[in-house]
Amino acid sequence: MVKEQLLQHHRDNFWDWSCVFYEVTQAKPLLLKLQDSYQLNVNYVLLALWAEKRGIAMDAVIWKKVIRDGQQATQAVSGLRNRRRQAKHLGQKDEYKKLLAVELKGEKLVQQQAIKSLLPFWPIVPHSVEPMSNLRLYIQTQAQSRLEADEALLEASELGGIVQKLQV
Repeated sequence: MVKEQLLQHHRDNFWDWSCVFYEVTQAKPLLLKLQDSYQLNVNYVLLALWAEKRGIAMDAVIWKKVIRDGQQATQAVSGLRNRRRQAKHLGQKDEYKKLLAVELKGEKLVQQQAIKSLLPFWPIVPHSVEPMSNLRLYIQTQAQSRLEADEALLEASELGGIVQKLQV
């Protein structure tokens, strides 16, 4: 029971932090560029930053588990995103709004699964994590080449500064 409450607390905290980070800051265009140009999952970019701020270092083993466990939900969200974009392109406003709402629920499910996958690796005592190390490792595991990873990291570098300024 306590473990479920802890899991739910972290899920809620991560979702709330992500919503504020995405909407209140100038992060949105950077996150969307990472998604569209480098096929990175915005939820995992946010997870990397959120976990770092909480003293959770994520290594390759953790990233593989998080990505593997969230694969089904991530694919579903990607399909919804494509349908939503098509509806927007076709001027189907009502369909667009419906798909956007469902896509947002899917994004939340991806985040909830990510937290569930991360929880077993949670340190008893949080420690200092090298800035951008979680994000760097995530990008490196997803990039098709070192050049692509370097380009994505350069694009993502601004996010670290935004996280430091955000008081959530």
